[in-house]
Amino acid sequence: MTATVPAARPVAAWRSAAVRATLWDYLHLAVLSSFALAQPLFALLHKSPEFLAARGALGFDIVSFAIVLVVLPPALLLAVELIAGLIDRRARRALHLAFVAALAALVAAGAINRSGGIAGGVLIVSSAAIGIAAAVAYARIAVVKSFMNILSAAPVLFLALFLFTAPVSGLAFPSQPGARSIAGAVRAPIVVVLFDELPLSSLMDDHGHVDAVRFPAFAELERTSTWFRNAYAVYDSTEHAQPSIMDGDYPAAGELPIASDHPASVFTLFGKTHRMNVSEEATALCPRGLCKDARLAESYGERMKSMASDLGLVWLHMVSPAGLEAKLPSVSDNWGNFAGGAGVPNTANVQANLTAARKGRFDDWVRAITPGARPQLSLKHTLLPHVPWQFLPDAKLYKGGNDPIPGLSNESYKDATQVESLYQRHLLQLGFADRELGELLRHLKRERLFDKSLIVVTADHGVAFNVGERDRRTITRENAEQIASIPLFVKAPGQSDGTVNGAYAETVDIVPTIFDVLNVRPLVRMDGRSAFSPEVQRRRSIRILQRRTFRPLRFTAAEWERGKAAAVQRKLRLFGVGRDGPLRLFRIGPHPELLSRPVRSFAVEQSEGARFVDAKAYGRVDPRSQTVPSWVTGYLEGVPAGRDLAVAVNGRIAATTTSFQLATAKQTLFAAMVPESSFGAGRNVVELFELGGTASKVTLTRLGTA
Repeated sequence: MTATVPAARPVAAWRSAAVRATLWDYLHLAVLSSFALAQPLFALLHKSPEFLAARGALGFDIVSFAIVLVVLPPALLLAVELIAGLIDRRARRALHLAFVAALAALVAAGAINRSGGIAGGVLIVSSAAIGIAAAVAYARIAVVKSFMNILSAAPVLFLALFLFTAPVSGLAFPSQPGARSIAGAVRAPIVVVLFDELPLSSLMDDHGHVDAVRFPAFAELERTSTWFRNAYAVYDSTEHAQPSIMDGDYPAAGELPIASDHPASVFTLFGKTHRMNVSEEATALCPRGLCKDARLAESYGERMKSMASDLGLVWLHMVSPAGLEAKLPSVSDNWGNFAGGAGVPNTANVQANLTAARKGRFDDWVRAITPGARPQLSLKHTLLPHVPWQFLPDAKLYKGGNDPIPGLSNESYKDATQVESLYQRHLLQLGFADRELGELLRHLKRERLFDKSLIVVTADHGVAFNVGERDRRTITRENAEQIASIPLFVKAPGQSDGTVNGAYAETVDIVPTIFDVLNVRPLVRMDGRSAFSPEVQRRRSIRILQRRTFRPLRFTAAEWERGKAAAVQRKLRLFGVGRDGPLRLFRIGPHPELLSRPVRSFAVEQSEGARFVDAKAYGRVDPRSQTVPSWVTGYLEGVPAGRDLAVAVNGRIAATTTSFQLATAKQTLFAAMVPESSFGAGRNVVELFELGGTASKVTLTRLGTA
């Protein structure tokens, strides 16, 4: 009995030492994992907390996700090590060193990319070499392990700094404002639609009106409401532009698009008088005590999975070399403002809202507009006609969430033909947005709410299509009239005749205008004024706050009108007007006069070099389906950039374009939109030709057939 006591002590000591060693192994993995994964994402989210606000993320979601991001990756790695250790202690040790090397290599890759990056192969080799060297030093040099011991507090420090410092602290531990009182009684329903990336010039015809053929719903608003033809946005990015519309105040640095930062919004001001039917796509201004947020209908697990997927993709863009990064799904079509430095697109990835169910969410919101004893405030921010462009005017899709060739939609093209193609796709998607607006107006009439309601339709900002510009949404003096000039229609209850008001109304004037039209007072101070007020009617200068700096860009009314007129004339020159017929939108490219001509009327030579993306789609077209392969794209071999091309469908020229290259790759590409009417049911023959000859006698060289 006495002999067993001394034996127990060494066993207990051995177990205690093993536990301590395992704990240190975990902490060392946690340190490296935090530097490789958590800290870069925490830093990025601190710079762009709008990503979290746009998701409507709960404070619990943010806190738990941050903790999991710090705790779980090293725990999973340690679990793999322990399982290996059950088989062979040496295998566990080797695996631990391999994990140290891999994590150190990821830390190095991220640091190199943030400092400016190097070529893809060199980045991989350099990062791997650093990782291996770090693992060798960790295994052989005692001071390295001691240093890792000291760094073991880093994960907790990163987590605390992320959660408890502004601006993320306001999201993680939010306060929710309540409904406020207003002066006066109002019984009118209020319906507000906020479009996104919609410049006024896109709607205009050659007579200074809304193009009634292409955009009949917007034209109906012109006929029945007050059109503020000179309205403009005060900011060019959604995270500040939308709140300015909703609370009537100018944006300020440090504000987030959440209820606690905008307590006196249209939601809280009408919260005591109106039922709420609100659908926000990229903000969270309506307090959860007043509004049901459909984004939170998903389970906690689904929300975490979605957040991990989005942030994981952004992280891959941060650490991948240029060649591999270009092949990843794009995050640059999507709303946001991630300003993460080299290797990170300047936008956040609210992928789900932008690429899926935009139509469904709009239609659900429309169906929820109902009459009742208590009036309703129905507000919808719709990510239309915002990128990604994927809709045709009849609501059919011609692409899914990502471009068929990565980067097609977000390139800074030097080729005007490719920029015009982007503009064309914007206008096609605007036709779909008009269709959705028409559904809203018809629903209001069916419910006998159209005449009774105050209806406001506007946009938070526009978009510019200039050669050589990749960023099509940041305002400069050169593109301001395209980005800031927006539609603004205000239909008062009982109004049936349209009028045009020339006031230079700002987006901060919208909420004050609502109160003015309803003859009630908000009992809070706002920066904006009613668009009908003498102050706004006398306004003769334009002031727009620039992104991030918030310094104003100023224009005289004369300068502004010249810029607006130039934007409209350019659009008319490229795309004509709706009464020119539905094919006019497709008469762009180097030889638009060839559109609809039969291939057999040309001299045709045979060559090769074209490879179509998703060629099988042309062999099984179903006119009754919700998709149509109208965007013809592919790769070229042996054909340089800058060559004139034509796409033929079933023996007729359907589009002309030019060959081109992306900045991120040296392959020669082709891409063109063809009319939906070009396709028949079942098998379709799609051909690509290089154009040659003279203007009077064009020749075709067939490069490929799908």
